[in-house]
This record gives sequence, C-alpha cells and structure tokens, in this order.
Amino acid sequence: MAEAIIGVLGAGLLGLLGLFLQAIRSDIRALATRLDRVEERLTRIEATQAEHSRLLAHMMGHGERIAALEGRAGVD
Repeated sequence: MAEAIIGVLGAGLLGLLGLFLQAIRSDIRALATRLDRVEERLTRIEATQAEHSRLLAHMMGHGERIAALEGRAGVD
C-alpha cells in the first residue's frame, strides 16, 4: 500500500514539475520576444545618435570658423 501512495505522489510531483517547466518555457519565450523588440529600438537609437554626432561635429566646425572670424574682426 505504501508503494502505491509513493507512486501516486511521485507521479503527481512529476506532473507538477512538467507544468512548472512549461510555464518557465512560456515565460522565456515571452522574454525573448520582448528582447527582440528592444534590440530593434536600440538599433534605431544608435542610428539616431550617430546622426546627431555627425550633425554636432558639423556644427562644431561652424563654431570654430565663427570664432576665427570674430578673432580677425577683433570682437571680444
């Protein structure tokens, strides 16, 4: 009789473990989907930052030219 109880409890425990592992697998898949969306956003942010860096470098060049012109004109 004790063997039957242990067998039933063991089978129940394995069943619960299976449900638990399926839930974990589902959560991992959901996280993977979210990470894929985040990576696409990061790609856009990186592209925007690169463009802004390019524009800033271009503007800094203007600032140096303006400072040189002001220096020649004697503007303080």
